[in-house]
Amino acid sequence: MNLFPEPSVAVLIPIYQTTLSETELASLTQGISVLGRYPVLLVKPEGLDVSAILQKFPSLGTESFADHYFTGTDSYNQLLISLDFYRRFAKYQHILIYQLDAWVFRDELPYWCAQKYDYLGAPGLHQPEFDSLPAEAASQFAEVLTNHRLVFNGGLSLRRVKAMIRYLKIYQTFYPAWKGNEDMLFSLEATRLLPMKPFIKLPSWQEALRFSFEKSPAASYELTGHQLPFGCHAGERYAPEFWRNFY
Repeated sequence: MNLFPEPSVAVLIPIYQTTLSETELASLTQGISVLGRYPVLLVKPEGLDVSAILQKFPSLGTESFADHYFTGTDSYNQLLISLDFYRRFAKYQHILIYQLDAWVFRDELPYWCAQKYDYLGAPGLHQPEFDSLPAEAASQFAEVLTNHRLVFNGGLSLRRVKAMIRYLKIYQTFYPAWKGNEDMLFSLEATRLLPMKPFIKLPSWQEALRFSFEKSPAASYELTGHQLPFGCHAGERYAPEFWRNFY
């Protein structure tokens, strides 16, 4: 008997080119292996031919957007804050953004989709001194996460589609065009702008660490009592020596 209902969720994998690195290919393979019972869609430029990838992974679907959204980080951020992006997936209750520097350990989507958060991602700060804290600094990391407004990383993130559409409609009505990282709009900015807080439900950092690690994974592992999260993001960037123990 399932404790949680079958979620209405699509796994979205942004892709810019068809030549994948070894780590990107491993991430893609793992994502399909763990989450393949859900729709898994490549989010790609309209002009990109992904037939070679689809031949290798025939269960994949695709969703194409204008090429200009895939020219760099800034343009990708604009795609992820566009209403048209979320409207494209309106038939799903949730979408999981799974960039190819992410990794999932097990399928917990029924649980996380049932938690009623509008946006979930690994907690962190844009302060380099807190990017790779060791296990011994777990208490310091906890104090920092408790006393600062956080960014919940978008590279591996679960989003409630209707909530994203509502939030963006309201934000775009009353505030200037957002020029920063898309995940900051849905987390750091949402807590800074008091009028926006009621329109997006975010997790505590403790709950977010159960969903994903990104920065300071060794300290995060201590804070979760040596329990791995659902997944992680940017392991090769922040602490490859830690993640070699797990994948």
